[in-house]
Amino acid sequence: MALGFFDGVHLGHQSLLMQAKKIAEKNNLKFTAMTFDPHPNEVIKLEKDWRYLTPLALKIERMAAIGVDKLFVIKFNLSFASLLPSDFIKQYVLGLQAKHLVVGFDFTFGKKAQGTADYLKKMSKNNPFDVTVISKQVHNGEKISSTIIRKIVRGGDVHLVPYYMGHHFEIKGVVYGSNRHKHEKRKNMEFQTENKYILPAPGVYRVEIKTWDKTCQGLFIRYGSSRKNDEISGQVIEMLKGGVVEEVTVKFLKQIPFESNSQCSTNFKEVIK
Repeated sequence: MALGFFDGVHLGHQSLLMQAKKIAEKNNLKFTAMTFDPHPNEVIKLEKDWRYLTPLALKIERMAAIGVDKLFVIKFNLSFASLLPSDFIKQYVLGLQAKHLVVGFDFTFGKKAQGTADYLKKMSKNNPFDVTVISKQVHNGEKISSTIIRKIVRGGDVHLVPYYMGHHFEIKGVVYGSNRHKHEKRKNMEFQTENKYILPAPGVYRVEIKTWDKTCQGLFIRYGSSRKNDEISGQVIEMLKGGVVEEVTVKFLKQIPFESNSQCSTNFKEVIK
């Protein structure tokens, strides 16, 4: 069983999950994983507006794609956070009859994060489970982590994300027509994010837009204002009829210089000055 929060399901997480999958197949066991929801910072530090690289639904989707047979999603609350490491093992390792745990080198659990990978290895000597610890994965000498990817996305450097996640950063949301910019030759479509995705810095981004049956290139205009929805433009305008709400996936390819984009609204220029 692989253990971790797995926000982003980045290359470090993928390495850990693939190792767990390999061990499961070798020993004719089910490939299981355990994650937690919500993020500990929402509970312990009361950061209620915490944003995710992969909200739970997308995390489940990504882990299923890797081949996880069974995923345990544990509700992270104050009661769970206060569990002693030994109680965590009794309830969530022995209780689930896990035969082999796979964790990252910096995995912590239990009250005040007292449980560590070393603690698990020590406890495995007198219990019916083995432990494999995955060393840190690096890019350019820097540890691949959800924290660094959030920093990259928030900084607008979305073109760097594939080096850490193995693919471009993407979000899901709904689009609907906007006739607000009647002075323009064509209209943009307003975009409303679903769930609690982290979002890139205000700017203009080259993106790939995907509906359930079509994919196209376009632009994503990120205003970064609670008073104004972000917008997308491109062939998606032709794909969707104005006023129709439809779920789309937006994959961020790169940020482009604002001055090179003549298709943005005057209002946007006012916001980013």
